[in-house]
Amino acid sequence: AENPTGTRYRIVFQGESYTVGIGTEAPRRDTWPAQLTTALNQRADLRVTPYNLAQESHPSIQVLDEQVSDVAGYEPDVVTLQVGLNDIVSQDEGYADNVAAILDELLLILPPERIFAITTPDHTLTKWGDKRGSREAVESLNDSLATEAQARDIEVIDIGPVSDRGAVDDTLLVQSDPPVPYPTAKQYAGWAEVIGPFVYDALTSIEP
Repeated sequence: AENPTGTRYRIVFQGESYTVGIGTEAPRRDTWPAQLTTALNQRADLRVTPYNLAQESHPSIQVLDEQVSDVAGYEPDVVTLQVGLNDIVSQDEGYADNVAAILDELLLILPPERIFAITTPDHTLTKWGDKRGSREAVESLNDSLATEAQARDIEVIDIGPVSDRGAVDDTLLVQSDPPVPYPTAKQYAGWAEVIGPFVYDALTSIEP
C-alpha cells in the first residue's frame, strides 16, 4: 500500500518518447517514471510526486529550449534526463553541446548527485533495425552523454542491459505492424528497477 506519511519528495523527468511512454497501453501507469514512482511510494520512508515534462519527438535542443526552463518551478529533489533518439533521427550534430547546456542549467538547481542522465536504448537491436540511424550512432550518442555527465560528476544510468534483451524477447517491445522500437510496460519495469536504487539513494541522503 502507498504510504502517506513518509518524507515527501519531488522528481522531475525530462526527455522524449521513451520517457513519455509512447506505445504503452496506459502511460500514466506503464511508463518507467510512473512505475518508478509506484515502486518508491511502496517504501515506508518516502512519498514521491512525479512531474513528467517529456514530450514526444523532442530532440535535445527542444529539451533545452522548452523543458529545462520549467524544472526549477517544480522545486525538484531529483531530476532525470533521457534524450537522444530524435537527435539520431534528425542527424543533429549539436547533441553534446545541447546536453552540456542542459546539465549546466540543471546544476543551477540541484547538486550533481541529484541529477541522473539515462542512456538511450539501442533501437537497432529491434525489428525496427537501423532505419533511423546505426548502432554506431547510438553508441556515439551515449558516449557523448557519458562524457558530458562525468565531467560534471553526474551519474549516468545505463538501461542497455534491459533494453538489449528486446533482441531476443518479443514481450519487451510493442508488437505492431510496421514494427516500432518502443518498449512495453514490461521493459519499462526493468528500466525502473535499474534506475530506482540510484534515485532512492539520492532522495534518502538529502539532509532534512
